[in-house]
Amino acid sequence: MGNTGGKKREFWLAEKGLTHRQDETTQLEERQDETTQLEEKKTEAGFIPGHHEAEVCYGGEADLHKHYTGCKKNPGHVNFIPVNDFNLDHLPSRYRDVIMLEVIKALSALTVLIKVKFTSLKRPKSVPCFSGQYPCYNYRGSDVLRTGTGRVCGVVKYTESDNKGTCPCGKCQHSDTPSKVWGEVLVMTATHVVFDESEARRTRCVVGFDDNKSPGVSLDGWRVRWANIKGDWCWFICVSCDLELVDELYKMCRHLYDLCGKVWNKYLGFLDVDKLAVIVSHPHGCPKQVSVGQWTHKHVRKAWYTKYAKDKYTYTTCTCPGSSGASVYLLGCGRSLWSHHHSGSNSEGNYSGEVL
Repeated sequence: MGNTGGKKREFWLAEKGLTHRQDETTQLEERQDETTQLEEKKTEAGFIPGHHEAEVCYGGEADLHKHYTGCKKNPGHVNFIPVNDFNLDHLPSRYRDVIMLEVIKALSALTVLIKVKFTSLKRPKSVPCFSGQYPCYNYRGSDVLRTGTGRVCGVVKYTESDNKGTCPCGKCQHSDTPSKVWGEVLVMTATHVVFDESEARRTRCVVGFDDNKSPGVSLDGWRVRWANIKGDWCWFICVSCDLELVDELYKMCRHLYDLCGKVWNKYLGFLDVDKLAVIVSHPHGCPKQVSVGQWTHKHVRKAWYTKYAKDKYTYTTCTCPGSSGASVYLLGCGRSLWSHHHSGSNSEGNYSGEVL
């Protein structure tokens, strides 16, 4: 992995076009007394607010299997495919080629289980994209476990010559010889999963939790890089001194980025044909699953902080509590994986947050 200094040394796939974090918390808190019952009332973009799909576990991790077996949304989870079992036969006939399978496998390799053990005191009471109260508003200040899903989007590795100090991960913080070589791992998820820095510092991301025999490797949450409440997207940084893991994630980011360009060239113009929508997530905080469906509607709004329109999608692709924050791969939506992510569910189906 290169270490040439300055911007060239970094590999932030999300860096282009962003100069600062968009933070709407203050504006939203000023509107806490406004009406919160938004169910079935469409926004100006024609979108119906719905409910989040983070998993809340009052009994801690011991509750996760119970939530999985007792799931009312998708009893039996028959439309979820364990990641290790996913193959070409699970895709529509038009897309049964090796490159599509490689994209989904690479996306799966970068998908992480997110465990959050603190709920920020700054969570607002209501926002337009969710009906009723904002997710977990009533849990503010508590250590109730919440789980969601995210995706590694970029990696940067520091050496002693970068003068970044020692690794801030939990292991190094309690060591007499903290590592002077370490990595930052950028993770994309939904804001209602990881809201701000107070939550990021009590978050762990598990890489490689593909089945019950592969518990995966944990990354320690550190700080939020960008977040937007209305769009329901958050990019936060994890840290690790596991250099083998840091290097592997870097390579996989590059690999996925290259694959997405090839798929774009091969299936250019197919966004509105089969409307393919694929999600890799950790339903109920359990091992990684793949679900395949179609997007059904595109909602577009003009955002105040950019000259470009922001969009979100509704889709049939199966999700469950714990799927919040998972990448939603929409074939033909973009040349690279500037993907949407899963946000919630309403009367029209499952829906994404806005693309960054």
